Amino acid sequence: MGKETSIWEKLELVVPGFHGYKKKELLREDDRLVRAKVAEILAGARRELERALQRCAMVNCNMLMAIEDMRKRLIMLEGKVKHAEAGYAGFFDRVKIKEKELEKLIEYDAKMIELAEGIRDKAGAISGAVADPQRLGGEVFALDDMLRNFEEVLEGRSAILRGE
Repeated sequence: MGKETSIWEKLELVVPGFHGYKKKELLREDDRLVRAKVAEILAGARRELERALQRCAMVNCNMLMAIEDMRKRLIMLEGKVKHAEAGYAGFFDRVKIKEKELEKLIEYDAKMIELAEGIRDKAGAISGAVADPQRLGGEVFALDDMLRNFEEVLEGRSAILRGE
């Protein structure tokens, strides 16, 4: 039997250059790397939805507006992630990120990567389901739920960084 992979190890595997927030001077860089990776995955999902929009227009499907709305949400989320608060508080910052909060931040980061990958996969499924209206509707609703879940995780992460 193989040993379980920790959240830290999973992040180190998925995010090139990630150091595990081990040294204070690397905290900002690790945080930037994680956010860049999540934004990159979300950009891939957006591209899948753009492909779905093109296909949808070709077959005149009725989910065109719903897919376009989700594409816009992905653009907004991608920007929020890229420009989210950094996960390191300097000496003179009002809100200090302590070890306990840092562990929560790591959990949120891992969850964001997991959700972003699921969103990308679901966006690809939408692109593949354009010709099947029944399946397409289910995939669109599922992606909407996933985006809402991602937004909640992103807000939870931001709350930690605001000291809430």
